[in-house]
Amino acid sequence: MWRGAYGERTVFAKFSLDYQIKLEVMRRMLEWRMEIEHDWRIRPGVHGRNLNRLLPADIWEQWSRTYVGSDVAENWVALFRTIELFRRVAREVGAALGYTYPKQMDDEVAAYLNAVRRFLL
Repeated sequence: MWRGAYGERTVFAKFSLDYQIKLEVMRRMLEWRMEIEHDWRIRPGVHGRNLNRLLPADIWEQWSRTYVGSDVAENWVALFRTIELFRRVAREVGAALGYTYPKQMDDEVAAYLNAVRRFLL
């Protein structure tokens, strides 16, 4: 499944999803969500170390469902689960900080990713 050019792209896509999207961007949004809930008095720890006990259980459960193995189709599902969670948490964080969520941009990115998925699968 991971051999050839498609396999190389899959490795890059998996790295992008798990590291860049989840550990860099999504983790930071989850940390802000947690810190807002605790009036900025609690720090999550290195690389989100304490998020599992500081986030609401439903958010942690949703976050944990974004981690999957090497199957390409499962990773597409994980990507869209991550987007769904990001959308939820970013709206909450944005509202708490006085920002409006960029729904049009969200819709455009989601449409683009769906088109890419249809093309590749």
